[in-house]
Amino acid sequence: MNRRRSIVTGLLGLAGLSSARNAPADEDGPESQLFFAYRNLVINFNLQTGVGDDLGTVEGVLAGTIIQNFQFTFTSPTTVVTTSDRALFTDLDGDQIVFKYAGSGNFIAPLSDSSSPLGNLMSVGGPFQVTYTVLSASGKYKFLVGRQFPARLVATNAVSSSAGVLGSVYGEIYAKDARSIAQTLRPQ
Repeated sequence: MNRRRSIVTGLLGLAGLSSARNAPADEDGPESQLFFAYRNLVINFNLQTGVGDDLGTVEGVLAGTIIQNFQFTFTSPTTVVTTSDRALFTDLDGDQIVFKYAGSGNFIAPLSDSSSPLGNLMSVGGPFQVTYTVLSASGKYKFLVGRQFPARLVATNAVSSSAGVLGSVYGEIYAKDARSIAQTLRPQ
């Protein structure tokens, strides 16, 4: 039985669905578990103003869709901060959470392959450390209002963007009590 569970856990982990994944330890104490992850497409981004939007899907303790808006402020040519961005999560029951997220990150120099006739792949992007704060929530998520969750994400925008899709964002949001939150959300 234990072997079967470890095989299932391993397969879920490969698919990115394992809620037991841990975040790096922080100064506050023990490691956190994955609360939810999202995979989004950047649909709007203006490098001059730093304003953009992305949308996609969420999986983990939370599952549904998410749409986010953001504005980067450059503190150096490669360092950016984001102070008052918003995200709206919606699940299959129609319950929602509005998050504010803020943090900082670095735009990295993209690796290039000079042997390729196609040139560079990425125009701008990089890793970020942010904190998601629940501003408001409906239905079963009301108990989360005011909670803060650490997150890591990475964003990349393509050199030759297509109309309507500029790049992608992958984010992981953590909670020290992710299992407890999942139990609270389970139907009785």
